[in-house]
Amino acid sequence: MKLRLLFITLITAAACSQTTESGQETVEANGYMFTKMEVERLPDLNQPRGGHVTAYLNGELTVFGGHTDGFVLLKTAEYLKDGRWVEVPMYYSHDFGFAVKLPDGNIMLGGGSGENFGIGQSWGVEVYDPESHSFKSTGILDRKRTGASALAFPDGRVLVSGNWYSDDDMEFYEPGKGFSFTAPTSRNRNYPYILQTDSSQAIVFSYMSNKGDTLDGCVDRLYGEPFHVPLLDEWTVTSSQSIYDSKKNSIGNYTYLIPARRKEDRQGGIIRVLGEQFSLLDMEEPLPKTGIGGESILWSVKLIVDHDTRTAYLTGNDINKNFYIAEVNYDATLDGGKASLKLYYSDVMKERSQLDDCWDLMEGGKIVMAGGTTLGDSQEMLSSNNFENNKHVFVFNTKPAVVKEGVPQWMTAVFIVAGLALIALLVGLLRKKPEEKEEENLQAAKKIDPKLEEQISKLIEEKELFRKKDIRISDIASELATNRTYISLIVNSTLGTSFSDLINSYRIKYAQKLMTDNPDMSHTDVAEESGFSSRTSFLRTFKAKTGMTPTEWKESQSN
Repeated sequence: MKLRLLFITLITAAACSQTTESGQETVEANGYMFTKMEVERLPDLNQPRGGHVTAYLNGELTVFGGHTDGFVLLKTAEYLKDGRWVEVPMYYSHDFGFAVKLPDGNIMLGGGSGENFGIGQSWGVEVYDPESHSFKSTGILDRKRTGASALAFPDGRVLVSGNWYSDDDMEFYEPGKGFSFTAPTSRNRNYPYILQTDSSQAIVFSYMSNKGDTLDGCVDRLYGEPFHVPLLDEWTVTSSQSIYDSKKNSIGNYTYLIPARRKEDRQGGIIRVLGEQFSLLDMEEPLPKTGIGGESILWSVKLIVDHDTRTAYLTGNDINKNFYIAEVNYDATLDGGKASLKLYYSDVMKERSQLDDCWDLMEGGKIVMAGGTTLGDSQEMLSSNNFENNKHVFVFNTKPAVVKEGVPQWMTAVFIVAGLALIALLVGLLRKKPEEKEEENLQAAKKIDPKLEEQISKLIEEKELFRKKDIRISDIASELATNRTYISLIVNSTLGTSFSDLINSYRIKYAQKLMTDNPDMSHTDVAEESGFSSRTSFLRTFKAKTGMTPTEWKESQSN
């Protein structure tokens, strides 16, 4: 009876709510609903560009290198400031080169075409500082490359692999030492994915060889023998071009989403990579094959994850030059459910459309696209024309403002009464004796993946997450690609402690090591390095955990 009344209350409240979306049009096509996006036109780039990298860095839009009309190399970057694009000289063009975000927030760019027209490979590497808008040369690669990818490790090392019409292998950049050969590859690859699978291991795979041939499902390891993934024989992953930060594909600790197409019929899909395990992301409905005009959609080579909303964004085009965005909410998949799908479209670029790999994700589900090679006029397939590029910049908004209509006073009163009734019902439904709630939590914890407890401890220790002052349960859940409720149940019911108490235990252990290794280190510095918010918090927690002050503990260790 209570549940029925609760349902009626919710329905009544929903029926009274009056909101209207700001002029969004929807189109139904082949059983899918496409919503027309709001589009903002930003100032044009100074130079038409293709083969470049588009990056949204610290709230600032930046483009790097590439080529301009005539397939001529560009040795400049541009950043948007105060409504205009500011051009900055670069050492090299990095046309179809790699870009990778370093742990310090700088961007490393390397390799690319050696000459105009996309000919050859190049050696040069440089680093961009987004604060000073300046470049610094950092030497040369061990092997000339174009069509390469890179992965930055937390310690500052950068792993590079991939090439085009030249041999491939793996090489490491080490700060202060430069680049050097690391390991051979079983296949010569173009724009491979390089994904970190644990604290020291990585895998390398691609759908395309260094000469454009389709590859099989062989995956290389940074250390160890390659292995075969049958799923990659059926599905081809799309290129990793323009992905300058592997976290943009990550949904958790060593867990990634990769766009893919089925070889048999070019059906778009998403592959989930967990360590070295590959599987298709389970979705409520597949990505549509056709768009608003019934023409085939070619889903893009690029996917970007918004970690805050647990949503992945994928873009696509059809031959009529309509632009599409697929918004995939993967949150339910973390609990064994299916990802949901929302679809958006725009026809704003029909006059001079551009390929969709030159985009990045802004706040609030906005996608910014800057420049790009022009789509060819073929009515049979999508093709690019590297000799003709554009300098248009668009922002596509999938989350337009909601306009609320005025609500009469009597209706406001109804909302208040309904809200109070709903709260009372929820309190009644959820009220349980402490022992009943504890037993329920324990039973729920037993049903969770038994490896999760070990993963929590390993993650906190390996990445030293306890040193982050504002660490939250949601941070752990995000890293492990699971639900925060599961983490809470494991910590409270299985480990028998609270989350804050667990983190403080790690902090105290780390503080004790610091004091042992550095006897003269001040308590303030120890507190700072261990993740405590203040010296006072450190002293209070240390006393509560050990029964001694830090000074007393150090004296006890010397006796």
